[in-house]
Amino acid sequence: MIQKDETMMKTEFWLGLMMIAASWVSAADLPATAVPENRDCDLFRHQVAEMEKGETDLLWVGDSITDFWDNAGIDVWNRYYVEKGRRPLNFGISGDRTSQVIWRIDNAPTDKIAPKMIILMIGTNNLAHGDSPEDTVVGIQTIVSRLTGLYPDARLLLLEIFPRDARPGTPLRALIEDANARLRAIYGADRVPNVQLYSIGDLFLDEEGNLPESIMPDYLHPSAAGYEIWAEAVEPMVMEGLGETPEPAVPKTNAMHDERYTKQVEQLKERQDYQILMCGDSIVGVWMSGPGTDRFPVWEKYYGSKGGMNLGVGGDIVSGLAWRMENYPLGEADPKLIITEIGANDLTCYETPKEEVAFGLRVLIKKLHARWPKARFIAVACLPFQWEHNPNHDAMTFQSWIDGYNRIFPLYFRDLPYVTAVNISDLYVFPDGKYNPDVLYDSVHPNAVGCALWGERLNPLVETLLEEYDQEE
Repeated sequence: MIQKDETMMKTEFWLGLMMIAASWVSAADLPATAVPENRDCDLFRHQVAEMEKGETDLLWVGDSITDFWDNAGIDVWNRYYVEKGRRPLNFGISGDRTSQVIWRIDNAPTDKIAPKMIILMIGTNNLAHGDSPEDTVVGIQTIVSRLTGLYPDARLLLLEIFPRDARPGTPLRALIEDANARLRAIYGADRVPNVQLYSIGDLFLDEEGNLPESIMPDYLHPSAAGYEIWAEAVEPMVMEGLGETPEPAVPKTNAMHDERYTKQVEQLKERQDYQILMCGDSIVGVWMSGPGTDRFPVWEKYYGSKGGMNLGVGGDIVSGLAWRMENYPLGEADPKLIITEIGANDLTCYETPKEEVAFGLRVLIKKLHARWPKARFIAVACLPFQWEHNPNHDAMTFQSWIDGYNRIFPLYFRDLPYVTAVNISDLYVFPDGKYNPDVLYDSVHPNAVGCALWGERLNPLVETLLEEYDQEE
């Protein structure tokens, strides 16, 4: 632990020296990538006219990959940003390199807008035109400095340069990775206030690292499907950057906080030396009670014996769990591991949009991390939900909502290094997608065998995370 702190201190020291040294460099000494280059054109003048309106909350800056949101990505753009009233402005121009973006920033009426969030992705044209990764990154740094200087209160999401070329191993792929590694050395680990470096390039690739033509038809510019991937990947950051607070993100008590919650409060008053907190709805709570009481020995095997506390409450939703975590008497608690499984009731009983449910859980986990910064987290995606007794929807409609949620679920935690997102739904369904009644006794809740499958699947991860925690003590 001491060595890690010393390393971090040395890194911050050298970064500080680099920033001081950069302030002494004259414009004549800068690489061409950091010197403004005229980019006056019809599209720029159109962007200027849009900027003059002063109606921008979400500013996108970049080259053709950003520009083509207005082409291949227009339907996705409208659905995610226009129809949601997020007041976006596309400040991308095809062919731009860093120097031309700098010129556009310097010559646009930037004082007319006050964006809450900026998304920047630039650099691929520099590398393709012969600029070195080092000089390309200097140009990107210059753009970041311009934007953070203009809008110090805005959140800037700096995206690593997207992959290009059909297959891995090409010279251009190597240059892109070199540049991205340099960006990580400068902006990684939230070193620069209000600037988050984020990589989504792997989401465009297949398992072998190939770039599918269906995602980027020319192996550079996204298709509509590619823009959908991009929008889904940055959605949690956009919601945060714009300060959105959907209902699942707001702690709220509800009718489900009855005797089960009261019993948990009493248990927590008696002892707080729990190593593991498992939090959720009835799918968590069922380990402790309900039909098939032989589930409790399974709990003891996998969690009780490790100092686990079950905080499941039947029928609860994400906002309810957030309220409980704020109101439990946890003043002396210091858990090593927190496991969450919740969201099915939000999705099926209240028909809450999947993005809002996932974002609400993200907000909750970030709050818990702020309270217990050394703790590890396992976020479990929703188990199958094929309830057959609702007159409004059939079982597979419910399941389709769960499947949609589980597909985007990992995206809401991939930038949080203390969270491991897992999906164990495959344990409970047949190959055709129908639930297995031998492990889910009512199409929703696991029986003893189902709980054992859960415990066995997660146990190696649980033990690894507990061991990591102890090693850092």
